[in-house]
Amino acid sequence: MKIKRYFGKDTQEAMMKVKMDLGNDAIILNTRKVKKKGIFNIFKKPMVEVLAAVDEYPNSGSHGKDMVGTKNLSAPETQVIRANGYTNEKIRNLENKIDSLEQMIKGIYESITTGNNTAEELPKKMEKDESHIFEVFYRNLVKNDVDPDFATRIINNLKSAYESGESVSDQVVKLYNLLAKLLDKPEVIQLKPDGKPTVVMFIGPTGVGKTTTLAKIAANYSLNFKKKVGLITTDTYRIAAVEQLKTYAEILGLPLSIVYSPNEIVDAIAQYSDKDIVLIDTAGRSHNNKAQMEEISAWIEASRADEVYLLVSMTTSNRNLRELVKNYSFLKNYKILLTKFDESPVVGMIINIRLLTGMKLSYITTGQNVPDDIEVADIDKILRTLLGSLTQ
Repeated sequence: MKIKRYFGKDTQEAMMKVKMDLGNDAIILNTRKVKKKGIFNIFKKPMVEVLAAVDEYPNSGSHGKDMVGTKNLSAPETQVIRANGYTNEKIRNLENKIDSLEQMIKGIYESITTGNNTAEELPKKMEKDESHIFEVFYRNLVKNDVDPDFATRIINNLKSAYESGESVSDQVVKLYNLLAKLLDKPEVIQLKPDGKPTVVMFIGPTGVGKTTTLAKIAANYSLNFKKKVGLITTDTYRIAAVEQLKTYAEILGLPLSIVYSPNEIVDAIAQYSDKDIVLIDTAGRSHNNKAQMEEISAWIEASRADEVYLLVSMTTSNRNLRELVKNYSFLKNYKILLTKFDESPVVGMIINIRLLTGMKLSYITTGQNVPDDIEVADIDKILRTLLGSLTQ
């Protein structure tokens, strides 16, 4: 979602700027009269400020074959579509987002402009605030576990886009848009249009939640999307893992194949030629064990998986995250699935893994309940959590 402010000597001029920059799909979120800051603007006529937004991904609606997670699903036929293509729900979400941003901006501005200032002190105070706000942003990112090197890079990019006279509000909006672009639009499972089964493999460290996550996705595709699902497990190292997936398969009425070597997986997948999607569970592997990494590589190559999801816990430290990413570098193409979102008080790790890997986000899990506690990564929710702490 792209949010910008526009100023004009009157409403007509401000609205023209909105239309020229964002196009006809822009939504007007707020309009008000404002005075420019600074002692030289005290006696000038107020300007009109228009806060507008436009969806950067207008075609990213919810579709059964592209999404999972009942929290994010809604039947298109039950939505009230407005003339500009936005739903009532999206309008409400935008309004809530702006309310949060406005509160955040207010808190930041009050925190750096407290105290009485005379007319002579004001220009120096404003100049000091312009540099201080970048320190506030940096400290907030680091406090949320964003790697200091990445935080520095982000703030330097923000500084390079700074224009003289910008308000704190403008800078917060710029930071939000910069981080939204960095996180990018999440990518989820895409079923093949030719009807052939889409083969999806889940990999990751021990204890990250692969089996439970696979069960959540299987349940959603089977129960909510009415798709034919086949399950395969290669995790024969732990009897409990096989029994756990067997239990889920029996409850959902889904077939389950157990394979013991990469040579067997081709035949197992072939048995599911009538399915829409085949989900493959793998054993947890230490990313520090070279032999185990080679084994994972062999499973991926043998299965010829259409999509590979690397599961990473939100509780992973920055140091361990760097090691994990380094040792999974043999993967050339995969998506990131974040687990244990509910167990982490901060979300900076999401920024770190995006910058470390360059791979797309997909889903996040928020608990142990099957199939409910999984959803498509909500970039706006993540950023509100990240930036909202600026006012705390």
